[in-house]
Order: sequence, then C-alpha cells, then structure tokens
Amino acid sequence: MQTIVFDVETGPLAESELSALLPPFDPAEVKTGNLKDPAKIAEKIAEAEANHRRDFFDKAALDPLTGRVIAIGMLDLETDKFFILGHDDEARTLREFWEASRGEMGRNNPMIGFNIFNFDLPFLFRRSWKHRIAVPFGIRRGRYWGDQLVDLRDSWQLGDRQARGSLDSIARHLGVGAKNGEGKAFAELWMSDRPKAEAYLRNDIELTSKVADALGIII
Repeated sequence: MQTIVFDVETGPLAESELSALLPPFDPAEVKTGNLKDPAKIAEKIAEAEANHRRDFFDKAALDPLTGRVIAIGMLDLETDKFFILGHDDEARTLREFWEASRGEMGRNNPMIGFNIFNFDLPFLFRRSWKHRIAVPFGIRRGRYWGDQLVDLRDSWQLGDRQARGSLDSIARHLGVGAKNGEGKAFAELWMSDRPKAEAYLRNDIELTSKVADALGIII
C-alpha cells in the first residue's frame, strides 16, 4: 500500500459562470444615513453593488458551487515521488486523483492531508458529483471518513475543536518550515507563472509531510 500526502488547490469558475450565479443585489438594503443628495446616494449604492460582486467573486474559490479544482499535489511517501494533477479538464483531474487513491485488493491507499475533512475531501466529493464521477468505496463510511485517511488538523486539535493552528503556524511551531505564499492567489498564479505555482504546491506538500512526521503519524 502506498501512503500519499495530498493537497487540493481550488479557483473560481469562469467569470461568465459566476455572473450567472451572482445573488441578486437589493439597493433597498443599502444604508444611506443622512444623505440627501441623489448623486451621492446613487454613488453609495453603486459602491455597495460593486462590493457585493467583488465579495462574491473573492469567495468563489472556496465553495464547490462556485469554484473548481485547479490542481492536486501528491507525494508518494514510499517512493518519494511528487506529482501534480492539474488538467484544464477538471473531470480528468478528479478521475486521476481517485484512481491514485485506490490501492491493492480493492482497498484504498492511506492518505494524509491538512484540513482535508473540512475542506479538501468535501470539495472533491461535491465536484465529483457535479461531473458524475464515482468516488471509491470506503473513502466515506456513512457519517465518518475512512480509517485510512488522516487529517493533520484533526490530529493537532486532539478533540478540541477550538484549538487554533494553520498549516503554516503549526509547521513554524514544530520548526519544520513555513509556507511560501498564499492559497487565495493560487488560481491566478497557476495561470500567470506555472513554475512558481507548482513550487508553492510542492512546498505545501513537503510541509504537510514534515508535520505528519513530527506528530508521529503512522498509518
């Protein structure tokens, strides 16, 4: 069985698709205070509408209804082989990821990630449902994730859901490194500077692997 460390990077859907999904803007909800000048009132409403649109677009990458999988970084701990799945065809990326998750004898490979129970896996499931792609049996068992999956954030919290800690802060605390960028800029970086985007994703994977080692994770 291969043990795989993985990380999912997402981005917004195309602007044309997002525009069709943009929730309606209600000018009546804009508080104009004591403004009397129609021009200034119109300006304030226009600003509120622009903010409404910008906020929706800024958050689109984090929601599988408005975002898509851009790339998935994977590290096989057995062979130390790192690779990235990141096709323009999202469905192909998802199919290849689920195929990589399958092990021998009908079992699934052990897989490690950070915050995968709250973000990566639910996002992958919902985008897979969108494309009618079957998810391997056993990844999810009723209300629970499969035993072969390890979420390092969950391991770090030790049952305390209020315990804070991002991958970056925990890695720094453990002295194993630090992030070299921000995930929210990934989609744009993927389009403008692919080598830099790949280096960012590789660094995240290496951090995840080092945190797992520091926490004594064995699966």
